[in-house]
Amino acid sequence: MNNRPTPAEQAPTLAVGALPGPVTNPSAEARELRRLLSAVLDALTLDYATVDYDERIRDRGGWAHTVLKAVNDGTSSDIGWEADFLRSKLTAEEAEAADKAVRRSVDRAFPTVAAFLADERGEGR
Repeated sequence: MNNRPTPAEQAPTLAVGALPGPVTNPSAEARELRRLLSAVLDALTLDYATVDYDERIRDRGGWAHTVLKAVNDGTSSDIGWEADFLRSKLTAEEAEAADKAVRRSVDRAFPTVAAFLADERGEGR
């Protein structure tokens, strides 16, 4: 004879439709994965009004893709390193974008000086 309770007789561990609460003490790997996901989210978040939007979002998306692919394929065993790599790429890219913005601003304010400097750099030829 079968003494096991039927599914209808078993008390559910969670109410139907309820989700478990947040993890209060995530593992180190979970924390590293969250850091990586946060970096990817930052990489893919760029204001549409940004001057070089198309170029910048393409570059950022490429970096995010490379990092996620390495982690997903298992070719990278260090999720934290991948997150740090992506953050460093974003920091350098943002600094370069700020430098370009300053140059454009100076070029607009002082077109004669901008033309002279472009000639000196060999850009005016």
